[in-house]
Amino acid sequence: MMTPEQIRLKQNPILTSLLLGLGQGTFIANSLFPALPQALSSVMLAKIGNERFRRYNLRRAPGSATKRVDIKYDGQVYTVDQYSVEVPIPRELIRESDESRRLNVGNYLDISRIAMTTAGDILNLDYELEAAGLATNAATYATGHTLALAGATKWSAATGTPQTDIIAASDTIRKKIGKRPNTLVLSADALSALIVNPEIKGQLPLTQLGPATIEQLKTILNVPNIVVGDSIWVDATDTASDVWGNSAILAYVPRIGGAGGGDISLAEPAFGFTNVMEGHPFAEPPYYENNSKTWVYGATYERRPNVAYPEAAFLFSNVK
Repeated sequence: MMTPEQIRLKQNPILTSLLLGLGQGTFIANSLFPALPQALSSVMLAKIGNERFRRYNLRRAPGSATKRVDIKYDGQVYTVDQYSVEVPIPRELIRESDESRRLNVGNYLDISRIAMTTAGDILNLDYELEAAGLATNAATYATGHTLALAGATKWSAATGTPQTDIIAASDTIRKKIGKRPNTLVLSADALSALIVNPEIKGQLPLTQLGPATIEQLKTILNVPNIVVGDSIWVDATDTASDVWGNSAILAYVPRIGGAGGGDISLAEPAFGFTNVMEGHPFAEPPYYENNSKTWVYGATYERRPNVAYPEAAFLFSNVK
């Protein structure tokens, strides 16, 4: 049996770092559901009411009692689910890869990286699909926070009014949570409809011949963060579909630091977040399977995207 030293499997920390850095240009779930690390499989978080929106009689005379405000909150338990995947790499492929490296062949394939890239892509795609399914479901949102477009109102139609629609939705959110949304999530179809829409192009410089850029859309729509979900998935019949479908989501998303810090607080009306175990996703130590003469690379991801305040977002469906 080959030892780990013989096939250079001593870089588990490097493999894990590679796994953590995958798919940043394609997968956008964390832009809508930022990660909230936790040390236990289930945690209780406080969700407060609307006390900060109320006006109180705060005036007091010298020596009189100070107005005390009672904050009501619901303690909600959030749990994580575990997802794991294994990618087998036959011993012969590793041997040939190492031989190519020894001979200094310029186009050799790093088999261990291929295995971990594959595992990471599979785990992240599964997470992306779950997050997109939650975000594109009209039942996720508060009453009055969805708009299904059709015919002349579609953003792909010459009569569509995406700027008007998004500004109106922004105000709908502001009137419920006291803050304007700061993130617009676009499916690939939504982006292609937006950038050539007459209402949008009417805001561009007369000298510009091409479609609107993302930076221009941020100014036109008054949304500081715009992300595009370009990822696809393939079903059992090999039919490819866009993960984010034909939709757009406008939301307020708080910044959450890597250790759970950042700007989040009891007063942050986050649309949602992803509960994730600290250190996940991570690379499992590879193991050798004698019967198939194969090294097996594994990865694990414990997480679950959740919606906190359905009033903090607005869904546009059937935009193209």
